[in-house]
Amino acid sequence: MQTAAFPFLLVYVLRRCWRDAGYLRGLAERFGFLPRRYHRTASGAVWLHAVSVGEALASLGLARRLRQEMPWAPLYVSCGTLAGRALAEEKFAGLALVFHAPFDYAFAVRRILRTLKPAVVVIVETEIWPNLFRETVRSGGRLVIVNGRISDRTAARYRRLRWFFSAALGHAAAILVQSPRDAERYLAAGAPPERLRVAGNLKYDFEPREAVPPAAVARFLDAVRPRAVWIAASTMPPAQPGDPDEDGVVIEAFLALRASHPGLLLILTPRKPERFEAAAEKLERAGVRFARRSRLEADAAPDAEALLLDSMGELGGLFRFADVVFMGGSLASRGGHNILEPAFFGKPVIAGPHMENFAAIAEEFGRAGALVRIGSAGELAAAVGELLASPGRREEIGRRARECAEAQRGAAERA
Repeated sequence: MQTAAFPFLLVYVLRRCWRDAGYLRGLAERFGFLPRRYHRTASGAVWLHAVSVGEALASLGLARRLRQEMPWAPLYVSCGTLAGRALAEEKFAGLALVFHAPFDYAFAVRRILRTLKPAVVVIVETEIWPNLFRETVRSGGRLVIVNGRISDRTAARYRRLRWFFSAALGHAAAILVQSPRDAERYLAAGAPPERLRVAGNLKYDFEPREAVPPAAVARFLDAVRPRAVWIAASTMPPAQPGDPDEDGVVIEAFLALRASHPGLLLILTPRKPERFEAAAEKLERAGVRFARRSRLEADAAPDAEALLLDSMGELGGLFRFADVVFMGGSLASRGGHNILEPAFFGKPVIAGPHMENFAAIAEEFGRAGALVRIGSAGELAAAVGELLASPGRREEIGRRARECAEAQRGAAERA
């Protein structure tokens, strides 16, 4: 079957390289060829697979614990996306060697396993690759899933394809999931019950003091001196007909608010790098004076009303400056994004109706009065404006959010 599918893989690779020349970098690694410095002559290594930016950030605390507990064990981190790889190279510097995850073809996976000789392969969240799972066990290594989760959107598919996923999950020596709900869904997908346990969410182990704001952004804020800062985090495009474009919604809400809240600064952060240019065009068409993070070193912009954060991995360091945060992916049908980082800074977060990817966290925060939920794009401006006008309410919601986040620490220790 894989032989028959190989031509389609080549077509996929060619299309990716044509659309983004950056995909060529590290392409050999995707076929299993690692640089010479990765070659091992002894066993005992740990291979940590974190597919993209969110998983890489979540697993950073675990990687540090592994380095403390087993300083003698080589540590490797693989990522599936270009953005994840770039972030991991920065965040895991001095901790681990980073590479692109191989395609899930037996020949590529085997070549990586022969090179690294891992004693343990750690899969972060929901990356179920049958060949990787099977070949890890065949090579004599153990496979562990940590921070496992199955979203509301994908639960039915996992249950329907139980015959496929149960074979792969049977290779895992341990499966550590985020919540009891995730445990139920892994069981429905065919996970062996004796290897399954609830261990919490690694994202609760985020350390605010380690999220340092970029110096160029700090200088920009000193020059602009905003009266209030609204961060629109990880905004997303429509996922299906009828969905709003979150960049457009945020810009429209900002235009409605800036007259009543002079000195308000918007920090707009699109989720995907390929959307940075489109966001810049929307800001220009709306007549919003803005600066781009990528050009702060060259351009002074003391009259800017907005900052377009066209960079990756820097958002976490900016939440400390926020008065209000809107979490993207929650108005469009994208399942939402992680609200824990702003919560650790004690910031009030607004989210739309779609938080399926973080349902347990959103429900817990909602019960505690630690999250503001809105039902549609039309409610965003009013929700932001109400919080900006109510310092006491902002502080109270932020305090509750920080308490909720800090109460759930310890997942990295358990893993």
